[in-house]
Amino acid sequence: MTLRVLIAVVALVAGSAIAQTPSGEIAGRMTDTQRTPLPGVRIRVTNGDQSNEAHTDHEGRFEFRSLTMGTYRVVAELGGFKAASGEITLSPPTPSAFLAWSLDVGCPAEIRVILGARSAARLVDAIVHIRVASAHGPVRISVRPDCEGQVFENYAVLVLGSAPGRVKASLGQRQMFMEPWNARLAPGQEYIALLWRDGFTTDDLLLPIVLGRVASPGVGELNGLRPSEALGILGKWSEGTQH
Repeated sequence: MTLRVLIAVVALVAGSAIAQTPSGEIAGRMTDTQRTPLPGVRIRVTNGDQSNEAHTDHEGRFEFRSLTMGTYRVVAELGGFKAASGEITLSPPTPSAFLAWSLDVGCPAEIRVILGARSAARLVDAIVHIRVASAHGPVRISVRPDCEGQVFENYAVLVLGSAPGRVKASLGQRQMFMEPWNARLAPGQEYIALLWRDGFTTDDLLLPIVLGRVASPGVGELNGLRPSEALGILGKWSEGTQH
């Protein structure tokens, strides 16, 4: 009888110790260098065989709960920005961590927009109505010393208008660059274009205009609108205003 009681007591103490083991939490908010929230950032946390993944919400926030104590490697990735990484240690005295990281704009070859026009509107440098003036073919570009030269298609475009509520883009001719595997543009075609810094864009941020109307079924709210109407909505999206 005594042995059974002892075993029961030991089991109770062990179970109580396990139940009291604290769980950890890693949360945070991702922004660009202008402190604008970045939605869609892929966050990965790893600790040995443990691996967890999440994406930031429209406010740039993420959260991992019920983590065991230990040191975690955290990696943040978003197309068009340089990846950020670091380590954070969770322990019983400090079981929670909050990461307030700002991501730098990446090299042009890293630009890969998967957010869609609504989310990208707050991140891009310009939202404009353009007409393709001429196609100049491939050009090798390096915009920073740490970026190797990459080949892009170079276009001269005529800016016909820009979204309100942002820094107004100058009307007239400017350059635009696209990765070679994106859509090939022909002179005379018109688009609503969401441009990253220095005029880089991708085909998913070009909304074709046909017979004076946006013809992009992938962006239902804008499809069928006049360019000025679409620019107005995109301007509201760029400020985080719901339409």
